[in-house]
Amino acid sequence: MRKGIKIFLYSFLVLISIGSGIFAAFFVADLRNLPRIDQLKEYRPSIITKVYSMEGEVIAEFFRQRREVVPLSKIPPLLQQAFLASEDRKFYEHGAIDLKGILRALWSNLKARRIVEGGSTITQQLARCLFLKWERTLTRKIKEAILAIEIERNYSKKEIFEMYLNQIPFGNGVYGVKEAASFYLGKELSELNLAEAAFLVTIQRNPTYYSPLSHLEHTLKGKDSVLRKMYKFGFITKEEWEEAKQIPIKVVRGKQRTRLGNIIHYAPYFVEYVRQQIQKKYGDKNLWEGGLKIYTTLDLKMQRIAEEVLVPYLKEKDWQGALLAMDPHTGFVKAMVGGRDFFEETAGEFNRALQAYRQTGSAFKLFTYTAAIDSKKFTSVSPFYDAPVAFESPTGIWSPENYEKYYWGKVYLWEMFAHSINVSSVKLSKEVGIDKIIEYAYRMGIRSKLNPYLSLTLGTSSLSLMEMVQGYATIANYGVRVEPIFIQKVEDRQGKILEENFPQGKIVLSPQTSYIMIDLLKKTVNYGTGRRIRLMNFDRPCGGKTGTVGWKEKGEEDSEKTKDAWFIGFTPDLVTGVWIGKDDGSPLGEKITGSVACIPVWVNFMKKALEGTPAKDFPSPPGIVFKKIDIRTGLLATPNSKNARWFAFLEGTAPTKYSPSPSLKNFYAISSKLKIKGRMASGEF
Repeated sequence: MRKGIKIFLYSFLVLISIGSGIFAAFFVADLRNLPRIDQLKEYRPSIITKVYSMEGEVIAEFFRQRREVVPLSKIPPLLQQAFLASEDRKFYEHGAIDLKGILRALWSNLKARRIVEGGSTITQQLARCLFLKWERTLTRKIKEAILAIEIERNYSKKEIFEMYLNQIPFGNGVYGVKEAASFYLGKELSELNLAEAAFLVTIQRNPTYYSPLSHLEHTLKGKDSVLRKMYKFGFITKEEWEEAKQIPIKVVRGKQRTRLGNIIHYAPYFVEYVRQQIQKKYGDKNLWEGGLKIYTTLDLKMQRIAEEVLVPYLKEKDWQGALLAMDPHTGFVKAMVGGRDFFEETAGEFNRALQAYRQTGSAFKLFTYTAAIDSKKFTSVSPFYDAPVAFESPTGIWSPENYEKYYWGKVYLWEMFAHSINVSSVKLSKEVGIDKIIEYAYRMGIRSKLNPYLSLTLGTSSLSLMEMVQGYATIANYGVRVEPIFIQKVEDRQGKILEENFPQGKIVLSPQTSYIMIDLLKKTVNYGTGRRIRLMNFDRPCGGKTGTVGWKEKGEEDSEKTKDAWFIGFTPDLVTGVWIGKDDGSPLGEKITGSVACIPVWVNFMKKALEGTPAKDFPSPPGIVFKKIDIRTGLLATPNSKNARWFAFLEGTAPTKYSPSPSLKNFYAISSKLKIKGRMASGEF
């Protein structure tokens, strides 16, 4: 029996020794995997990337952790004292570990028969936040202590406290005291009062239990406890304590994350495009954690107006659409709406200003007529005969039609453009040459593939609103094509400039050719398909062109339904394009032209966007002459001309003959034809 007991005890001791050795070996091995403290020398916590408008207002924030790092000197003493009173009042006096504090906390917890006080120092808490997972194990506590000792060997107390106050979590993805004050109280740190400081300290003790968004009564009770400790430990006087207890706390609900994982305050389509560009260039980590500052070209006033005039309009009619406004001289995109609701569940983030490629209708004629004028073979009063015609096409014989199902007979180039006469425009494109038209379109800003057929001039190729706006901007900028710019500047968290974008212009047309086109576009607004602009009392000098794409179903060849409506127009300093349609290409309705659908949006936007700025006209460049033309004959007007208008010409291309006086014999025939045309001059209604 004795021998057996000895063997048992001996074996038991051996097993204990082996077990202890194995445990020690694993423990030592585990400790070897402790993080290196020198990583803190490059302490770069995840902080918010912010996007700014031109006015400097934050329009969006990208983050994984809501945090904005702030130096200790910018954190109010009362907030620092509240943390010290609650978490570690002897922080500046003891070392990395406070043995007295541990014993004191143990005694308090035993008396209360629950955990009411922790024994970890602020340095230990920082070590846990930075390097360790939250788990209640002896191993974790030992690691925490070792790391705390190493931290205090390498950093001053103030450096440690600063890191701690910028690192601690407050729930709802919020980290650090600056973002906590903003998120929960809507205040800057400098604006906090004593009660609010105690309130914030309470939240971080247990962000779930003390969450003011779900358990405000817990937070308020904890706030009173922190204030009591501040008085008890001598950080505040009794009068300050009593006064602070009476101060009401006003909690604000900070803007929550969208499903994209960021906060979008304004201009969601614009912001999402910027996000994509930054992510592509600088990577995920810099976007979501890097604290970049992204300064954009967005004009917040114009953006708000764009959303106000377009979004309700689209929802009322169950349409989709887009609006894009750009400075034609700099390329700065001032406003962009890519649809009626970015946050819709179905295709909400699809940006119709940039990603929707649709047929443009007569809005494409800009490029045909620019190529014609620049060839110097045609002027605004070059005559054509508008009558039925047939052309060979890849699919057989093709006969273009006018929108009004009416043929105009003898017409002049300015009429063809202003009234969007299809048949004679196709004849013009035949004379100019399709390859030449494509060359000019690409030169002016189009990038998409263009079909090399005569129907191209009627807008049968699919383009984006951005491309069309850039093309019209080239004319408004007197032949200098500018690249669209969304981002002006990007800075890193230290303020170092990573990129800066300046206007980039390339001369692609002469200012003289551009001015002739401006003159034609102004006449389109004053007398042609854009005349609704004047009927809506927009009296600033401007030019623009409508586009209407028909929709035909088998058996309904004579239908006048529309699937795409466009208007792109400009004043001297702002070009704005509007597209309206449906994502599936189904019709908007009958007789819903570019004038009917788009011009009301364009006018309402431009009126408000330009409010307060002086109206100005387009200055003519050297090499341009003005002649008063009898629009009946296309020749120089005489005192007897009944209907004359001023036209711009390149030097040496204006008519030199005067209009003959009409004989009484053909006067009534001419008047009758003008009367018919007069009805058409009201535009596409």
